[in-house]
Amino acid sequence: MDVGEVKERMLKLAALTDRGQRTNALVAATFQEEKAEMRRLCEALCNNASSSAAAAAPPRKEHVAGAWDLVYSDVEVFRSSPFFLAVEKALGDKAKSDLFFKLHLLQTCSWGASTVGRVSQRIDFERGQLESEFDTTLFGLTVLPIIGWFKLLPTFGGRVVTLATDLEFVAPGEAGNPRSDAPELRMVLEKTRVVDAPGVKRIPLVAGLLMERWAPVRGVWKLLPWNGGPLDGRDPSCSVWVTYSDDDMRIAQDMHGALFVYVRPVL
Repeated sequence: MDVGEVKERMLKLAALTDRGQRTNALVAATFQEEKAEMRRLCEALCNNASSSAAAAAPPRKEHVAGAWDLVYSDVEVFRSSPFFLAVEKALGDKAKSDLFFKLHLLQTCSWGASTVGRVSQRIDFERGQLESEFDTTLFGLTVLPIIGWFKLLPTFGGRVVTLATDLEFVAPGEAGNPRSDAPELRMVLEKTRVVDAPGVKRIPLVAGLLMERWAPVRGVWKLLPWNGGPLDGRDPSCSVWVTYSDDDMRIAQDMHGALFVYVRPVL
């Protein structure tokens, strides 16, 4: 398959598996063959299996910059956020971080109480920033099973915005980048807030306290006892590796190899 065919197949698999979320074994062991095929397709694209000149070019800074929408992940989609990437790095061990994210998924999404909508990023190398957003809705469908035929609760929600600063593009094998095949995006988690999501009502009562206010995550993080304490606390740093990028698609991996596939926004 040429590059166009590979991308088309990837987008079909992303749609079939609901951005990869139907492959989560915690929910059900479904679409595992499709999950394996998506990884093979990503590797084919990353290894320049095609003779296309566009595919032969390594990921470049100008291709990585700009706005992106997440269309596939083989882990929970919220893990593309710098907040959760920093948590993953702080925990270090893959088994520990996987358990943490499974527990987070169970706590926030059980019974359909919360669902994740659009997930996007904006990468600005001139300002040294990566801004990550994901929309979340609460009580999207709430009825009494079997006997209920109307919504018990209205739908609420918001958009979680996370800002990472000190963004660096480190070429393969340079400045401590451990990979020789992919540039590293290094960043430091700075702050996060919840803002209005289009078409979704604000959460009542707590909206005035929690929304539209930046939480200084970086400052608080450095004070945490398990992170070294107030005198030598470490910054909430994190990295992803860009294994493929062109004008309309980007593939990134976290420190444990989880896949994140992005495309340019439609609108």
